[in-house]
Amino acid sequence: MGQKSATARAMLQDHMALFDAVGAVIESVNPGIFVDTDALEAVMGDLRGSFQKDYARVAEFYDLLFGKDITDYGDRVTALFTDWEREGGGPRLPAMIAHAIDFFGLDPSSPEAKAAWISSILSEIPNGLKYHGNEHYRKVMFHAIRLAATHNHLFEKDHSDEVLTRPQLAAMLIAACIHDLGHEGGDNLRDGVYTPGYMEQKALDIVRPYFEAVGLDRDMMGDIETLVFCTDITFFAGDNSPCVRMRKVYRHYFWQDDSVDVSMIMMGKLRRFEDNPQLVRMAMLLHEADIGTSAGVSYEQTVKETVNIVEERGFKTAGPAIVLAFLSEQLGETMSTEAGKQIFGAVMEKVIAQAKADIERGRKTYYED
Repeated sequence: MGQKSATARAMLQDHMALFDAVGAVIESVNPGIFVDTDALEAVMGDLRGSFQKDYARVAEFYDLLFGKDITDYGDRVTALFTDWEREGGGPRLPAMIAHAIDFFGLDPSSPEAKAAWISSILSEIPNGLKYHGNEHYRKVMFHAIRLAATHNHLFEKDHSDEVLTRPQLAAMLIAACIHDLGHEGGDNLRDGVYTPGYMEQKALDIVRPYFEAVGLDRDMMGDIETLVFCTDITFFAGDNSPCVRMRKVYRHYFWQDDSVDVSMIMMGKLRRFEDNPQLVRMAMLLHEADIGTSAGVSYEQTVKETVNIVEERGFKTAGPAIVLAFLSEQLGETMSTEAGKQIFGAVMEKVIAQAKADIERGRKTYYED
């Protein structure tokens, strides 16, 4: 017991030292218009002061996050996220990143580990949006870690060539942190014109100088850019949505669905998907982490998330019809990866059934019984 405690203290000290090292890098970079220097220093000071507490909070649900037992995952996560809400928010991202670096065996001194730390710090700059705020970032990181761990558990024995490598895991962690960094609310429609990946590109533009400062490989930066780009799931955009296009490429690679000529889809940032099915899988895992809380942990949580995203747009019209349209028309009533199906699949079916039942009994919005 004493040796375990000593090891835990040593690991915590190592993480604090790395926090200070990447903090020095952050301070050396001009933050531009995203945040002023004083505000950024205040955030870093707050994160450093709370790191030990946040690290301990993550340890409390370590098995749920990293373990192989995903029994009743939805119920357990709903209870956990409800606790976070009652406590004023979940543990901050640097603590989750620290645990993930240890669990996945990433080299803490590597540029990608430093980039993950920096991403986690920048993503804790306050964003009070009703949906696309800091709590959403934490939930997405939670699910991204869980999905990555489950994926590797599923494939490590018989299909080791499909296991996510350490650099790929790092890219996913970074992308999960920053996918909505600097989000302004709503969608990518500006002055009546939809620009695919507008806010996602903004997030990449914010972090790029920090990644360059730690020497992150440019090819990895390109992969991260594609992963983040594909989280644009703007509902009305149809086939113009990067996420919708990514889903078609995924079906081509993993479901042998050739009903669409994906060569016409893999252009621009999606060109990186050519002959790279593992990157497509990573994009799908990140997408499932992004929508997992809204689609696959419980109907109770789906209602909360739907109300929040619709209210963020200035409306109070969230109801079961919106949920059903999203889950059926946008997601095809299923998760796509094997990990996503195991974690979210059964609950997603129940959520769809409950939304249909609400519609059948005449419920228009979630503001009425």
